[in-house]
Amino acid sequence: MSKEELVYKDKKVFDNILEKIKVDWFSKLHVLADFDKTLTKAYSKGQIRPSLISVLRSEWYLWEEYSKKAYAEYDYYHKIEIDPNIDFDIKKQEMTNWWTKHLSLLIESWLKKEHLQKVIDSNLIELRDWIKNLLKKFEEFDIPLIIISANWLWTNSIEMYLEKEGFLSKNIKVISNEFFWDDKWNAIWYDDRVIHVFNKDETVLKDYPEIFSLIKDRKNVLLFWDSLWDVWMIEGFSYDNLLKIWFLNEKKEVLFDEYKNAYDLLFLDDVDALELDNLFF
Repeated sequence: MSKEELVYKDKKVFDNILEKIKVDWFSKLHVLADFDKTLTKAYSKGQIRPSLISVLRSEWYLWEEYSKKAYAEYDYYHKIEIDPNIDFDIKKQEMTNWWTKHLSLLIESWLKKEHLQKVIDSNLIELRDWIKNLLKKFEEFDIPLIIISANWLWTNSIEMYLEKEGFLSKNIKVISNEFFWDDKWNAIWYDDRVIHVFNKDETVLKDYPEIFSLIKDRKNVLLFWDSLWDVWMIEGFSYDNLLKIWFLNEKKEVLFDEYKNAYDLLFLDDVDALELDNLFF
């Protein structure tokens, strides 16, 4: 791995925090991570890899009008999401509008569990090569891995994918948007605890007491994410030691300085060559 692909905000500070984490190590550690393009690849063999929802949208598994409306929503709201000149509170409200509108669109488009299975079976989603070793380490040492995802396609879509790949273990907990289903597995409504890109933080866990109880006394945290806003994922949680690790998948020239200042360690160019477990274990 080249020096340019691995960037520390301050290597000495990083090593110092890591050593403090290793004092208590497995008994006090938990991991907080995004799913799409964090645990999964953003690129493979020079090709952009999709998120779960973009597979559904681009592969036309639902009726034609769904994809047309979904793309129209994306074109409108994504510009707001990434515009640095728009006030954060306005962005947050617009993302709430987008997420609730799209969840309703999925229901109106007769989303079924079989559509989720098609997404999982598409083979368009790929785990990063190193994450497979890291997931095994987390399972071996019973380290809680909490995946908080703004994924539109139900918590179980992530669990279904991990199970298909052979990596769904009891230490992994997933929090994402939830649907209610009828007895034929048609989506009929969604949980009003909507999770979008600007409201994901560990205070969300308090709405999931069974999961929160697993990590509330584990005050050492590894944070894995791919959005500048995700640095706030730890907001509301009292920690002792924290390492923020980020994956700069695109717009490297524009975003590099801002992200370097926000995170402790950056991986550039969707690097998979590094065995990340060797960094921590």
